[in-house]
Amino acid sequence: MSLYLDTNIFLNVIYKEPKFKDESAELLNKIQTQEVQAVTSSVTVLEIMLDIAKSGFADLVEVAVAAVEDLRGLNIVPLDKEMSKLAAEHVLQDKLTIHDAYHLATALHSNVSYFVTRDHGLSKKIERHVKTIFPDDLALPGSSD
Repeated sequence: MSLYLDTNIFLNVIYKEPKFKDESAELLNKIQTQEVQAVTSSVTVLEIMLDIAKSGFADLVEVAVAAVEDLRGLNIVPLDKEMSKLAAEHVLQDKLTIHDAYHLATALHSNVSYFVTRDHGLSKKIERHVKTIFPDDLALPGSSD
């Protein structure tokens, strides 16, 4: 099973969001130990950097990005011409934002099993292209049920 991780999964942990941090942190731990393989787009790194800087924590950007880049079971996929064209199609067809279209294009290009997000609106827009799931609903190897 391979997963695509949306930016909000990382931000749940970075901001220690009470309602979401635990499930997202468990997922990232499984990726770190390589029990689960995951991909995300280089757009995720961009969004993390911008979000943290806009939140007034610019001094923490490098630490947060390094933590994401150091996840052993995570492949950060750079954008290329093919994915850019695919993203443009999804902006036009599915009315996605450019960033969300890059996320979807990367997930499709990487042939993932699930697109993991907490964004219900995005999930609805892309579910016809890829299986979407929320971290709370993801049965992970070694998770207690």
